[in-house]
Amino acid sequence: MLITFLRHATAEDGCLSISDADRALIDKGEKQIKRLAAFCLSKGLIPGSVYCSPLLRAQQTARMLNQRLPGCPAPQTVNWLGIDTTSPAILAELTKLAKQNLDDVWLVGHEPNFSATVSRLLDTVSEKIVIKKASLTRLDADFSSQASAKLLWSIPNSLMR
Repeated sequence: MLITFLRHATAEDGCLSISDADRALIDKGEKQIKRLAAFCLSKGLIPGSVYCSPLLRAQQTARMLNQRLPGCPAPQTVNWLGIDTTSPAILAELTKLAKQNLDDVWLVGHEPNFSATVSRLLDTVSEKIVIKKASLTRLDADFSSQASAKLLWSIPNSLMR
């Protein structure tokens, strides 16, 4: 199963007096998603399905991608991509999706959840994985026995030209 991790774009500072769940994208984040969508369109990267964290900044990222990338399916909000979800919980949900024969799954969520999940799939320590904002990281994962994967590529937003 192909899994593409899309970390949410740049949002309001976490030090503001708003709750973490309500932090919205800023102008820089909106520009990142425009660049990302244009990059995906030019490379023929169209998700088969999109699953998204319930937090506002991830919702906005997924919604903007859907609006700007023709053929992109509407995002499905799932609690298992929330900020406090552990990587074993995410892997359990991905295993369920693999059993449904989903092949091209995109996840829109957060750090440190993504680096922890990617590192488990690659059998390495999470300190060696950094998922940048509005970046794409694609794995070819196998859930037939113990979850494992191969890194296919990881592209930071700044290189999406």
